[in-house]
Amino acid sequence: MSTTTAGKVAAEFRKLADSLDANPEAEIEKPSIYFYCDAKNNFVSTVKLLPRPLAKTVSDKDDPKWARVRVEYRTDVIDVEASIPQSLTCELIEPAKPAVYRCDPILSLEEEAEVSA
Repeated sequence: MSTTTAGKVAAEFRKLADSLDANPEAEIEKPSIYFYCDAKNNFVSTVKLLPRPLAKTVSDKDDPKWARVRVEYRTDVIDVEASIPQSLTCELIEPAKPAVYRCDPILSLEEEAEVSA
């Protein structure tokens, strides 16, 4: 993945804003801007630049291969998201395990026999 500077991106956004301002009443789909980061320092820098308020989530938590930390700025007009693979920001200490339950019997042995018969 290639990197650039905030200033260069801002210049491109200004070009886009000028194009949108040329016909401000045109109806468009709600745009989304995604910053897919592959280094922790780039992710942190990007998040610092996003407008506030931000919401943080983790998608695909149960699949370490696809889990991503997401920081989102969402309004009625635009969605902006920065994300990074969770594996680059966290250390897996112990993989998830299936749940183990201990339950008191609901039915007595006689009632269980009646239901199974």
